[in-house]
Amino acid sequence: MDRKRKETNLLTKTAELFDLPADVVAGAPRIELLGARELFADNHTGILTYGESLIDINTSGLIVRVRGEGLELRAMTDRDLRIAGRIDAVEFVR
Repeated sequence: MDRKRKETNLLTKTAELFDLPADVVAGAPRIELLGARELFADNHTGILTYGESLIDINTSGLIVRVRGEGLELRAMTDRDLRIAGRIDAVEFVR
């Protein structure tokens, strides 16, 4: 069994043991969009691009690109952030 498959099996077993979603245990980003006005992101690793029409959020393995107008970072901690404004698109970039 290769290393990646072993890690996946371990994460799956850990998630089952603690009754948690596997993506939460793996540290995968969780994105929540409230209409077209607010976006919440968990498990980010920083902001790569910040502007009124484009915000790039770094996560482990991909970039979450938020496009819109009047975008602003309303709150940010080392793991979570909140973006407000008119959100036109959310893209996942590898």
